[in-house]
Amino acid sequence: MLQRALINQGEMIGTKYVFEQTLDSHAPVSSEYLAVVREVYATPRRDAESVPTNAFDKALEALRPSGAVLVLSRPSDSGRTISAYALLGRLLDECVISEVRPIPFGGSQHFPARRLPRDHHCGYLLELPPDEDEFTIHESFGASLNNISEILQRRDSRLVVLTRPDQWRRISHGAPEGVAPELGTARPRDIAKRWLLAQEPGFPVASWLDHEGIRPLLVGQSATDVLSLVYLMLEQHRTAKALAIADAADPHGILRQQRGGSTRLTFDKQVANVVAARSNWEDDLYQWHEPETGPRTGFERNFLLAAAVLRGDPVGHVYAKAAELTNQLDKTKVPVQGQQAPGVIAMTRAIDARRETDGTLTFNRPHWDDAAIEYFWNDRPLARGSFLNWLAQAPIDSSTNKEALETITREDRRALAARIGQFAVRWAVRHRRQEPLEEIVKTWYDQGTDKELWPLAVELLDNAASYAASAPYVHTMLLGWAGRNQPSLQRAVVEVCTREFGRRHTGKALRRLKKVAAQGNSEVLDELREAVRVLWDDITVRRTLFGYVVDWCSSEKTSRTVGHRTFTALAMASSSEAEAGALNLPPLLQAVAEKQSNDEDTFRPSVSGLVVGWRTLLHQAAGAAGDRELDRVVFTWLDGSLDRSVLKPTVLETLRQAVDVRGPEGPVLRETLRTCAELWVQGKDRPYSREKEELKRELSALLDKDLVARRNQPSAQQPPSPNPGVNAGDDVESEATAL
Repeated sequence: MLQRALINQGEMIGTKYVFEQTLDSHAPVSSEYLAVVREVYATPRRDAESVPTNAFDKALEALRPSGAVLVLSRPSDSGRTISAYALLGRLLDECVISEVRPIPFGGSQHFPARRLPRDHHCGYLLELPPDEDEFTIHESFGASLNNISEILQRRDSRLVVLTRPDQWRRISHGAPEGVAPELGTARPRDIAKRWLLAQEPGFPVASWLDHEGIRPLLVGQSATDVLSLVYLMLEQHRTAKALAIADAADPHGILRQQRGGSTRLTFDKQVANVVAARSNWEDDLYQWHEPETGPRTGFERNFLLAAAVLRGDPVGHVYAKAAELTNQLDKTKVPVQGQQAPGVIAMTRAIDARRETDGTLTFNRPHWDDAAIEYFWNDRPLARGSFLNWLAQAPIDSSTNKEALETITREDRRALAARIGQFAVRWAVRHRRQEPLEEIVKTWYDQGTDKELWPLAVELLDNAASYAASAPYVHTMLLGWAGRNQPSLQRAVVEVCTREFGRRHTGKALRRLKKVAAQGNSEVLDELREAVRVLWDDITVRRTLFGYVVDWCSSEKTSRTVGHRTFTALAMASSSEAEAGALNLPPLLQAVAEKQSNDEDTFRPSVSGLVVGWRTLLHQAAGAAGDRELDRVVFTWLDGSLDRSVLKPTVLETLRQAVDVRGPEGPVLRETLRTCAELWVQGKDRPYSREKEELKRELSALLDKDLVARRNQPSAQQPPSPNPGVNAGDDVESEATAL
């Protein structure tokens, strides 16, 4: 189905199904999706010659040679993504390539050649992340395309890069000549024609697009605006056909028309509806709200607003919710249980709706419901707060419909929540105002993160952050939420960073997690921990991520909360891995054990950074009866050093330095570590072995050696402890005496 073009769910995609398939940045793009793109993509006009005469065909010829790289430097919402897929789809259709695959940029400033998949005969799409205050693509990117092209040529593959004009001007130095051709812009009429005929081959294109009411709506419009108009035209055309068929088959059709039900739509009426819908029906809604006979009652206005929000719900439920809204906005209790207030039939006719056989309400005018909501928002600015509160609560409690003997199912509530969420996203993107989204997140968070609405809120934000048309504003909004010390907003940010947004925009996710962590909010610790493990999978961010974790462990404000949890996430194997039986190295030890290379993304955590993290763990479980989480980490690291000799120097040196602390805390940390090591040698469900005993003695000997060295070292020469929780002024002699 054609997507609503307001936020567009992506850049001019053909069907919801195929678009969702393309969100997986690790999977090839489906041939069905590319076939849809080829069907609807509108190129600039060309002459009927064999030689390419338009910019698109020239770009296609430039992309044919093995190893070709093409840069599309165009603003967002200009059709650059669909242009890229149209180019690659043509090559796929002609068997020049065997598959099309998007590849993520990663979290560093550079795009290393090793990030290119090793497959042959592929077409790749690489979207450069937009520059932010703390992150910019390195200026050498343009020059790096020469090396990338050579590698692609050896693999008989091609690459299309998406960037923006301002970004490309900064990073294009040294790029191959002619790599960024100007594609030009397709005419709005051509875009509309291709989409209309693709959706409905028999659609009367000329009659619609040449109509004096429609032509002005196409002038100078972006592709997204054109698609919004296409949606309206298709909807009216199909509605007219359906009503004509229904009236012809209904012997009582005339009676139904007299009751305000279905009326046959003439072509001029269809066009008039489309034109009015493009202006959000403001004039018509004003006439409805302020008729010559006198203004509407508050209950009538609120019934229209409730029906617009709750479209698809049984009319009895809408009626009850309208009474709630009236009470919330006007502080007036409507006696809907009796017969004093106007009833459902009267209210349905008052708002020019019709009752369907399933008990739901339908408006005769396209998008009248969305327009009614926007009219209220613009007309009643002082009532917005109360309305948002009612809006966020609407999917939560369905008890008000019990007297009506109607059932609101779980699926109904989920559908309602999705509609409300989409309204909030559309409003946020269109008006750059986040209040509806913020109210939804706060209210659904208060219901419990284990309830059904919270995952829907996270999914809503993640989708909005992944779709091209809404992403720029939503990314900025998430950055602002990350710095606000409100658990609901921060948890939403962190969970979004673990989903598609985090996988596609890893660098951005990392910066937002950093702002959340700086607040040290205890209610988001577990989510931060999970986010760190998810982002660690991207090798391009490991160096930065590890630096953040070390900083959090070093900070007195966050060391015992965020620092402890996030370092543990990297220092400990997951529960599922531990239950598997075989030795599974935690992320940090995997990085230590990996074979080192000259690649700039290769990362091995430093011993000094590991020491800071380990001191945080040991401080959290100080004493012989420390928490069992510390036991698991110690056991895993000692098992790893025993199983893989390459790890042993790093593990022993890290543990040795972690407890080499002056003052009264030193003996406590050493005792904690020694106890864990003893349990590792022979504890519950851990059989004794001579190899483990020898490793424990080796570690203990290193600790004793450091103690002797400390005692023999003059006090003035002893370096201060790097851990903020240790008192650097304590006398080392008192520490030795305490032993």
